[in-house]
Amino acid sequence: MPALITLELHPPEDTLAFACGLPVLRDVDIDREYGLVLVSPRRRLYVLRVNGDIDRQALLRDPHVKAVHGDTRISTMD
Repeated sequence: MPALITLELHPPEDTLAFACGLPVLRDVDIDREYGLVLVSPRRRLYVLRVNGDIDRQALLRDPHVKAVHGDTRISTMD
């Protein structure tokens, strides 16, 4: 099941390579095509999209991880 992980990253750590290299994300299937999306410049919050089963509690123990959310697919209705 896809999920979104919100990270707090400060320069020079605010890169996809840094985020993917975090030990807590080592075994997570990161959607690299989605990339690292800046959602709050003031708070330095970024979002990564991941696939598969994740351990929410383990992720939230990392100080970089601020939230874990489901990623609902949105599509048009006929």
